[in-house]
Amino acid sequence: MREKKATSLIKRVIQIAPLIMIGVCILLYFRFFRGVTIEDILEFTPENLWLAALVMIGLFALKSLSMFFPMLILIAASGSIFPSYLSAIAVNSVGVAVMLLIPYAIGRFAEREFVEGLISKNKNADKLREIKSENELFIAYFLRVINILPCDLVSMFLGSTGFGFVKYLAGSFAGVLPGMIATTVIGANMSDPTSPAFWIAVSAEIVFAAASTLAYYFYKKKNRV
Repeated sequence: MREKKATSLIKRVIQIAPLIMIGVCILLYFRFFRGVTIEDILEFTPENLWLAALVMIGLFALKSLSMFFPMLILIAASGSIFPSYLSAIAVNSVGVAVMLLIPYAIGRFAEREFVEGLISKNKNADKLREIKSENELFIAYFLRVINILPCDLVSMFLGSTGFGFVKYLAGSFAGVLPGMIATTVIGANMSDPTSPAFWIAVSAEIVFAAASTLAYYFYKKKNRV
C-alpha cells in the first residue's frame, strides 16, 4: 500500500512540476526580462567568456519555458558578445538545443491534457494538428521552417505525441539552423550596419521568411488544409 501511495505521489509530482516550472519562468520573465533588449543583455553578461556562455545558455533555458522571451534577441546578443562567428554559433547551438529539449521533455512526461490546454490557448494551435506525415524527421523540420507557432509550444506538442527524440532534435535543429546563423551574423555586425556581412545576413533572413511562407502556402494547397 505504501509503495502504491509513493508511486502515485511521484507521478503526481511529475505531472505538476511542468506547470510550476512554466509558472516560475513566466514570473521571472515579467519581473526581470520583459522588454529586454540586446543592449540590456550585453550590460549584465559577465566579461569572462565562459561565464557569459553559461549565462546565455541559462537565458535560452528560461526562454524555453517563458513562451514570451524572444529567441532572436538571445541569438543576436551572442553574436555581439563572443569574439568570432564560430564561438557565437557554438554557444547559440548549445542554447538552442537546451531550448528545444526542455519543453520536449515536459510534453513527453506531462499529462496530455496539460499540453493540450496550453496549445489550445493559441489561436493558431489547430495548425499543428493539420500537419500530416509519417516522417517524424520531416515534420520536426517543417514545423520549424514554417514558423507558424511559438517554438516552445511546438516542442511540447511533439513531445506529447511521442516523437522519437533523435528525429525530433535533428529535424528541429536543422530547421532552426539557417536562421540562427543569419541572426548571429546580424548581431555580430550591429555596430556596423553598413558592412556587407550585415546586409547579407539580413537578406538571408528575408529569404528564409519568404521561403517559409511559401512552403506553408504550398503545403496547405497540396493537402487542402
